[in-house]
Amino acid sequence: MGFIPTAVHHENIAGMEVVLANGDVVRTGQYAMTTSPTAHLTKLSFGPTIDGLFLQSNLGIVTKMGIYLTPQPQSYMSCTFDMPEFEDVATIVDVFGEMRRNGTLPAMVYVFHLNEWAALFGKRSDWWKGEGPIPSWRTKEMQKELDVGNWSVKFGLYGPTSIIQAQYAEVQRVVTEKAPRGRLQQSLFSGEDGGLLEAISVPQPHGGIRVGVPSMWSIPMVNFYNVREDSIGAHGAYSPIVPLEGKVLLDWVKAAKQVYESQGFDLLCDFFMHERHAVFVCMLCFDKTSSEQRVGVEKIFQALFKEGSKRGFAKYRAHIKHMGMLVRLNPFPCCHRKLEQVKY
Repeated sequence: MGFIPTAVHHENIAGMEVVLANGDVVRTGQYAMTTSPTAHLTKLSFGPTIDGLFLQSNLGIVTKMGIYLTPQPQSYMSCTFDMPEFEDVATIVDVFGEMRRNGTLPAMVYVFHLNEWAALFGKRSDWWKGEGPIPSWRTKEMQKELDVGNWSVKFGLYGPTSIIQAQYAEVQRVVTEKAPRGRLQQSLFSGEDGGLLEAISVPQPHGGIRVGVPSMWSIPMVNFYNVREDSIGAHGAYSPIVPLEGKVLLDWVKAAKQVYESQGFDLLCDFFMHERHAVFVCMLCFDKTSSEQRVGVEKIFQALFKEGSKRGFAKYRAHIKHMGMLVRLNPFPCCHRKLEQVKY
């Protein structure tokens, strides 16, 4: 996943050439006809579509693949919206989820918690030197120091200037009505003399990955818990797919917060809002030179996995260490055995 309009990658792939383990070559979709002029322009196919077999799998080696690109826009508007309280995440999900579904916001919406933003600008010890998780009174101070909300939303609008200005006006109308405690801001970047915008001309924090330019800007986050100058920051994650419903996501994030704090860690999380679901990333940053932190992070992962599983959530990807846990959540093998018993 990324941030620009075509950055949900598996939805923007058309026509693959794949070498199977036995040496056979398979071409999918219209690419099955070698000379097809629409080989990489459409996902439509005669018969079954098998492209999904080769996404995040080892069932073949993809040697060619069509990828849709985002046309270079005339303008890009970098937008932010934030709200001050922890429980406001439910309002954010419902308000922005509706705008994702009705087309007001045609590209992915990114939401992050205050602690994760703080991790980009300093180590935990720069923000809190006391014992245990960062207390709520200190969190309020951090919001003022960083000029962000408890939860912040980032999204981009891409295209002709007049169109994205109209989109922004609609967003402004909706949040004024449905989330009046929030704060909406924007920065507009346009090409010179009405021409197309050069992505590399957009500065951070507005540009980079938000305009399709690779960036290491967020890497300092992994050092959040470093305890010494020679510490080595690292991270893992528990990232379930959650229904895009405010009360469901609030229930989840409350449970996740309790899990983190049970081990003396702070909630570090963000999520990617699509039309009907969110990919919720529970970041597990730690100092890998600390045996205590390594043990704590593993306990957090196991507890998050348990809480997520109780709610029927599954991860969208998994470290090899945890793949077996994820597979055991899938009831399909049981269903398959039952089907085998049916007599026709």
